[in-house]
Amino acid sequence: MKVRAPWRKKNYRPLSFSKGFGWRATPDGKLNLSLGRGRLGIALSMPKVLDSATGEEAPPELWGEVQLCWDQDNRRWSLRISCKTTREVASGPGVGAVDEGIINSMALATWVDERTVDVSIINGREERAGKCLRNKSTGALQAKIDHTKNGSRRHRRLVRANKRVKGKARGLLRDFDHQVARKAAEHVISHETSRLVYGDVRGIEQKTKKRRSAGCRQRQRLSQWSRGRQERYVDEKTGLEGEHLGEDGSTKTCPACGARNRPYTPIGPDAVIRTTYLRAVERWSPHQRSAHSKVQRRKARALSSASNRATLEPAPERKATEAKSSTGSQEPGQLAVVA
Repeated sequence: MKVRAPWRKKNYRPLSFSKGFGWRATPDGKLNLSLGRGRLGIALSMPKVLDSATGEEAPPELWGEVQLCWDQDNRRWSLRISCKTTREVASGPGVGAVDEGIINSMALATWVDERTVDVSIINGREERAGKCLRNKSTGALQAKIDHTKNGSRRHRRLVRANKRVKGKARGLLRDFDHQVARKAAEHVISHETSRLVYGDVRGIEQKTKKRRSAGCRQRQRLSQWSRGRQERYVDEKTGLEGEHLGEDGSTKTCPACGARNRPYTPIGPDAVIRTTYLRAVERWSPHQRSAHSKVQRRKARALSSASNRATLEPAPERKATEAKSSTGSQEPGQLAVVA
């Protein structure tokens, strides 16, 4: 067996505090983390923990283990609190099928009745773009770091910049996975699904170079695919334990008789498939911004706390400036309105 002992030195280790002995809620509304008998504990303000399934605030009675972790990239401490969900799992016969991908993070299909199928497709292009930007930024910074002397001022500055990029990208990608899992959980909960089946693509990124089944860019996408984390988030938000079903030969197998003959006819020719396309994060695309520029400006004015200078009467001493503005100069008030 090709096994060796851990050789990297860990400067930071997470501190675990068990329920009842490691941490406790004080009467004055504080969270006390015990460091042992005879030692002064760590007193923190009581954090607000939300139930991942219901979205409601979870009391400390439902908390489990608490971990105090140090983020080396963002250079800050964080608390990781495990919480038991209070949502009741559906017990009906409903089964939900999930097909995972890189462009579309998840495609969920559920039978509503004998003739109707509801399909929800969650777009994942934003995650792919975020990973691409992170890879390019870290690659450019690492190339500069390699040409510096270890311990120099420029070396330290570039290392800090590289960590900031990684920390920011980690937070954005983690939030994106939560948003994908939330959209998928809403589909599962609304259809009262009691069984969740994923297409088994585990290990698809292994030995791709040896088999020559993918290029270098596709291998990078597969190795950075956060499929497992999205599945774990969906299971936490729904309270279900997902199953995996092999996809080998599924496109060549007839769903009616089981023979492999590349079928072109579905089970029910009269079946109605209702497809809903969702974005994990509700943002406007560049095309939508250009097509609805007036709506964007209206939203910006509504969110602004400053008064709209376009509706104010110009001051008497500014009339001469307005007359000169026709020659090409701009008034400071006009720039504020555009911003």
